[in-house]
Amino acid sequence: MKATYETSAAKATQLPPMSMPEFAFIGRSNVGKSSLMNALLNYTGLARTSRTPGRTQMANFFSVNDSFYFVDLPGYGFAATGNREHTEWQSLMDAYLARPVIAKFLFLWDPRRDLGDMDFQIALALSQRAPLSLVMTKCDKLSRSQLVQRQRFIESALKSRGVTLAGTHAISSLKKSGLDQLREELGLSKP
Repeated sequence: MKATYETSAAKATQLPPMSMPEFAFIGRSNVGKSSLMNALLNYTGLARTSRTPGRTQMANFFSVNDSFYFVDLPGYGFAATGNREHTEWQSLMDAYLARPVIAKFLFLWDPRRDLGDMDFQIALALSQRAPLSLVMTKCDKLSRSQLVQRQRFIESALKSRGVTLAGTHAISSLKKSGLDQLREELGLSKP
């Protein structure tokens, strides 16, 4: 599998031309978007990871097999920026989310957390624009029975708010579990 960093956009005017389908990774800050991308592609350090929430502040584009992009979007829910930066972030996100080349949204969620109103609103808006898959990350932090219970609860909560899910995946980037099923959904070959 070939993957390369292409470009980053901090502002809406910096978004690259729409040339290939895009799989957009979105979720709260510190949910593990970059770690998941690295694990899926079997690369170390392709997408920059950090223990500090809110480090990804740009839309980062990675070309995969010269066929589509993985797009690592800035996390939401962590207010480490000022008003000007927040306005630019909102403008970037509005412009990005309107792109017709988005093939799928990957809505990343830590199953140990409960969904809030903002999470439901974002998931619903995304599911109305393109297929949306729920990707529960950091699943190694829960027992098997806890994970099954949380998955059912989260899926039910999203569906009750009108969110249509194209798929649900329980992932651990650390233990490399659940990756093959997500790769299959995305049309990726095993590394």
